[in-house]
Amino acid sequence: MDSGGRRCFRTAGQIYYGDVVESEDGGCNRHGLGIQVITAGTISGENVIWGRYKGAWRNDAMTGTGSYRWSDGSAYEGGFSDGRPHGNGKLTWPEGSSYDGAWADGEMHGQGSFYSAYDTFAVHGSFVRNCIRMYDGSWVNVSRRREQSRAARLRIGAVPPPIAGCPATTEETKISVDFCRPDDVHEKAMAALRTPPFKVPLILADVSVPSVGGSHSSTAPLWCMEAGEYGCSPSTTVHLTHAAAEKRRKRDYPQLFRHAIREALLTYRPFCLVFGSDGEEGGNPQDGVQLPAAFSLAEFFEPTSLPLDVFDLQHLHNSGKAEQFLPPEKRGVCSGVLSDGEAGAGDGDGVEETLLHPPTVAPPTLHLLRFAMVSLHRLPCGLEEDAVRAHVARRFAERVPLHRTSVLVVSAL
Repeated sequence: MDSGGRRCFRTAGQIYYGDVVESEDGGCNRHGLGIQVITAGTISGENVIWGRYKGAWRNDAMTGTGSYRWSDGSAYEGGFSDGRPHGNGKLTWPEGSSYDGAWADGEMHGQGSFYSAYDTFAVHGSFVRNCIRMYDGSWVNVSRRREQSRAARLRIGAVPPPIAGCPATTEETKISVDFCRPDDVHEKAMAALRTPPFKVPLILADVSVPSVGGSHSSTAPLWCMEAGEYGCSPSTTVHLTHAAAEKRRKRDYPQLFRHAIREALLTYRPFCLVFGSDGEEGGNPQDGVQLPAAFSLAEFFEPTSLPLDVFDLQHLHNSGKAEQFLPPEKRGVCSGVLSDGEAGAGDGDGVEETLLHPPTVAPPTLHLLRFAMVSLHRLPCGLEEDAVRAHVARRFAERVPLHRTSVLVVSAL
């Protein structure tokens, strides 16, 4: 092969600029120093940056010193061999946890230091395949420990996760409240999912919004979320009243969530969980009454039907866990920074994580899950933000991970 100098080209979502070597048939391989941006397209045609690598290449593989950043905010800088961390390098996770030290074929192996931003657990020494031996002789898999801590921070009533290594401030832990008109609900809700800290919208409506509307004659504010080409539909919606009744009757209630999430991934429509009004739930029509225990999301969380990671969608997508809900022919096109073993193996329940080969080819179509919660309990008109927060806390604090939720109030006034 002859030296080809520098090239800039785009192939199947990959954008590369850097050194190449040319072959006799006119082809070229990435070789030397270069930058590659991996993009992907959603079903709606939206472009997403899935990864970015800057550094050394050898015979079309990431080999040498470089840096890689994944779409969930994880970043690695150091040595690579055939696309895997190898040699010395530092990996930093979105919440600020980090490992700085030796790597071997994508695993923490050799002398290094690990720090967990979740619980300030810090350890330094010689690692063996992501594990380190403690002073008492026990072995700790730090990758598994971090994943368990991450999942624990998603649970109902948990302390909010740190942001880039720093505990959340009082202002950051306060439930965010925004107001919008019926025709702006979908856009506002999806913007909350795309904007750090990527919280799940909880949508409520006041009594000024028409009680019934939309093509499916749904109750407010659900009908507001159904509007538009990519609004939610009955097949991407689960009513907790129905799910609780199916569970009480000992029927296959998890399939309600599996089918809705699968349809949401395939159609790019939001997956919606609906909390009914007090009358539907068998309670008295009082403002702010706490939801019955049967309607707590803790009753339904399960890795293969309603995973906790719906409250951490960046991890759900980057870990590849979303693929378990897709048909077999749609799987295997999405790579990310971390994987928890077999699809659906669990939410931090002891499954070891392994660093994956950073993707160099974009998936042909990226199936992203969009998630929202809807409450059919109507609010009085004119409530201030603090009054809305008080209502939400009384009604949902023991039933929903509110620290991973932002509130959107719909009003026609």
